Amino acid sequence: MSSSSDNESVDSDEGSLIHNESSLDGSFIEYTGYEPVDNEIRLEELHLLRVNRPNKTSLLLLTTAVDVVSEWTEEAWESLGRDVAGNEYLREIKLTPTAEYNDGDTGVLNDQNMTSLFRGLTRSDSLREINLRQNVFGVGGIQAMVPFLQASNNLRSLEINRNNIKSEGFRLLWRALLDSPIETLWCGWCGVEDIEIDDEHIPKRLENLNLCGNNINPDGCRELTKLLLKEDTTLQDLHLRENNIDDEGVEILVNALRNNTSLTRLSLDANEKISKKGIGLMLRLVNDISSIKATLQSNHTLIMFGRGFGDMQDYYDAPENSIRHKLGTALEINRMWMGKQDIAAEAGKEK
Repeated sequence: MSSSSDNESVDSDEGSLIHNESSLDGSFIEYTGYEPVDNEIRLEELHLLRVNRPNKTSLLLLTTAVDVVSEWTEEAWESLGRDVAGNEYLREIKLTPTAEYNDGDTGVLNDQNMTSLFRGLTRSDSLREINLRQNVFGVGGIQAMVPFLQASNNLRSLEINRNNIKSEGFRLLWRALLDSPIETLWCGWCGVEDIEIDDEHIPKRLENLNLCGNNINPDGCRELTKLLLKEDTTLQDLHLRENNIDDEGVEILVNALRNNTSLTRLSLDANEKISKKGIGLMLRLVNDISSIKATLQSNHTLIMFGRGFGDMQDYYDAPENSIRHKLGTALEINRMWMGKQDIAAEAGKEK
């Protein structure tokens, strides 16, 4: 098949639909309402994967159940994986239902499609970011990814929000990432009810972990403290909004953060069981006024607990003597001194 735009010939596998340039016939922008950037390869340009162009470093493929994608065979998905693996310049792939985040759409990437895709993709070593959010794969999809994840030397970011991987899938994923250079891992709204963190199996460069919208309880918080207490921890952002965390869970996390100087953002909003007691524990962590020494030794690194827990609105709008305002004030001082030398001494004095 030849490309009308590039005048280059590309052979198409029999039965494969992924090189059908007329599949959307240039209607991509109108359909998504999204203005693609110059470095992106889109559905009507999949033939460029085989051309290996240095200026095409990103693949955006919408996985909604429309047009060609919903009709792809297993061979088509495997062919796509091989083409991605064979492209030395590709750094990012986004196989999502919409170009921008949309809570209501779901893609067609299921366990079977994931198995075929990653069968072809396993040897890829150029990818740094993979976004597979809002599809329909589960544990089988994670199992299909494991060989790729274990072999990848460059993957920095993986987002699989809103796929039903459950607790078993998260455990498989976590073990597969042991020796990975992964920095960002998003597994929000994935049906994860319990987690197990092995001290010996923690990704060494992990900076951002998103577990929002699951069912993590105090036992899960206890497991997560292993990330916070690790001597050489690199974790900076931990997102736990919309879980099953109560005051006990807050206390577990707060105790682990007393000597932690890595984490800057901990989102706990929309955990409906957190009461005034839990907010008080947050306040004492970042501004312990029981003594001058305790104030100076408070956590001066955290700048966020989430909406309603000392956020900017609380800082400006909550009654001055309220616990929310006090928490917001302490976090604002931390924000002000963030990244500066002698942060502990100066922030402690101001508090």
